[in-house]
Amino acid sequence: MTKNIRLAELHLSNFKGVKSFTLETGGASAKVYGDNATGKTTLFDAFMWLLFDKDSENKKDFEIKTLSKDNKAVSGIDHEVSTVLLIDGKSVELKKVYSEKWIKKRGSAKQVFSGHTTNYHVNGVPVKKKEFAEKVNEIISEDIFKLITSPSYFNEQMKWQDRLAVLMEIGGAVTDEDVIKQDSSLSKLQSILDERSLDEQKSILAEKRKKITKLMEQYPVRIDEINRSIDDVSDLDHEQLKEELKALESSLMALEDNVRSIKADEGADRKKRVLQLEGDLQQIMNEYDSERFQVVNEKKEAYYKGKNDLSQIQFDRSNLITKKEHLTSFLSQIDKERFELREEWSKKYEESFEDHQTDCPTCGQALPEEKIQAAIEKFNLQKSAFLERIADKGKQLGIEYDNKQNELYEVDEQLQKLNLEEKFKASNLEKLKENMEQAEASIASLSDNPMYLAKVEELEKINNEIQSDEQETSGAVQTINEQIKEKKQEMKLVLNDLLCIDKAKQALKRIEELKEEERKMADEYNEVEQQSFLIEEFIRTKMNLMEERINNAFKFARFKLFEEQVNGGLTETCETLYEGVPYSKGLNNAARINVGLDIINTLNEHYGISAPIFVDNAEAVTELIETDSQLISLVVSKKDKQLRVVNQDDVTGGYR
Repeated sequence: MTKNIRLAELHLSNFKGVKSFTLETGGASAKVYGDNATGKTTLFDAFMWLLFDKDSENKKDFEIKTLSKDNKAVSGIDHEVSTVLLIDGKSVELKKVYSEKWIKKRGSAKQVFSGHTTNYHVNGVPVKKKEFAEKVNEIISEDIFKLITSPSYFNEQMKWQDRLAVLMEIGGAVTDEDVIKQDSSLSKLQSILDERSLDEQKSILAEKRKKITKLMEQYPVRIDEINRSIDDVSDLDHEQLKEELKALESSLMALEDNVRSIKADEGADRKKRVLQLEGDLQQIMNEYDSERFQVVNEKKEAYYKGKNDLSQIQFDRSNLITKKEHLTSFLSQIDKERFELREEWSKKYEESFEDHQTDCPTCGQALPEEKIQAAIEKFNLQKSAFLERIADKGKQLGIEYDNKQNELYEVDEQLQKLNLEEKFKASNLEKLKENMEQAEASIASLSDNPMYLAKVEELEKINNEIQSDEQETSGAVQTINEQIKEKKQEMKLVLNDLLCIDKAKQALKRIEELKEEERKMADEYNEVEQQSFLIEEFIRTKMNLMEERINNAFKFARFKLFEEQVNGGLTETCETLYEGVPYSKGLNNAARINVGLDIINTLNEHYGISAPIFVDNAEAVTELIETDSQLISLVVSKKDKQLRVVNQDDVTGGYR
């Protein structure tokens, strides 16, 4: 069953320049004639503002007040819109009044503007804004009302995504099973998606395609780099090089053994005697150090102990000096506070009640005697308590001062004692240092030891003999070392050739690995493309089904729900067509209005409700398509300098 809403009457008072106008239709369709700027669109604006606080273009912030010639709002008048609606034949009256609010501030006779108020009425009864909104919503929701009252709203004011949502609601859901029935090859898609949505899978494939493409671009570059890094080893024999290396290693070992044999034979006895002499000299030095340690150590220990004692006394004295400075500063601060307390006590003591006001602060008359006496007693009590608090605080500061003063006396005594100890310890330290130096000087030098000198002389003689023998054998060793150097250089060249062969083998192996990876990556890319094609085909089939279902619901309007991309992909859209011409690209005004009416007819049937349709610029249409809704046609007419209403045949369906 369809709810039928018709406009029986619409009254404007001081609304957007219309001083007073009443549109009476009795629920029938009507044409409103008028020149430009006579207020035709204002009727639709007023109707929408009354119901939803917006104009016919869905704007909330528009001026409803009457403006003067200098574009200033005329103040002091109410702005009112009211309507009588026939809802399935039953009359409902709605009214809204927008008024200025003027108030008098305290102490001023002049009224000042303080804002606006809006009053609401339903069937002549004042109601609150919430109740008014609930009543309007009970009649029809705002979203549906805007869709079915303006032929241009769907195509010109709604976002394409919102238009698509409405059409999908009308066409009904197209299930995956519906799509697969059209093309059985699309059944593979279910296993590919694995419970993911189409958009999610498309995002995954797009990311995968991007990654694979980037990797595949790198393979030829990487293979070319490896090819260019390979040395030409075609003239090298790997086995022959290994045999050469083995022979060189054998020759090298023989030469090194020969050198070791020559060095082992020369001066073995002399070197043994050198080690013995060095051991004897070390023993003599150890005995010397032991004797020196025994003589000097006791004196050193006494000196360093005296030095530590003096440092401790100096440290204690420094701490006492710091403590004395803190106590002196603290006593000075207490003296200052005690002086300030005495000043405060004297000032308070000299205060008397006569210094205070005895007259009433409000009326200026003298206070009654009993109040004055009570005030005197209160003053004396407060004064006494204040003086007592100061005295107590002074006593406490005095006790604290005496304690700190005694502590200062003790610090001074300790400082005097430490000063004496410091002088004594410093004098004693000088004596200990002198004793340590005398003990060190009393020990004879090693240069006076005849045994030490004899062994040093013998060691020097033997070292000279060893050096002479080494010079004789160095020529033979040097010749063999030159041969060893040559063998090592030959081995290095052979090893380098073997390394080049190994590197070439590894490089060729890596090239084959990269080519295999490239083949696998190409297979993955083909799989991505196949899945992408399957998804696009699924979307295309689904959209075609949806377009077919939706277009079957309309008489004239047709809808394009997707566009083919250059790369063969699809992108969603929602474009209204009439006889193949897009609404937004070249469709004339008459066709736009009729397409809009066709859409409203389908929406009325879908939502089960019809409402008055305001057709602006209706003069552009020779013949409007049939509709069961009430039509309010707004027609431009130059000869009509004021609005003129012509009612059409009664289409109320018998409701009056």
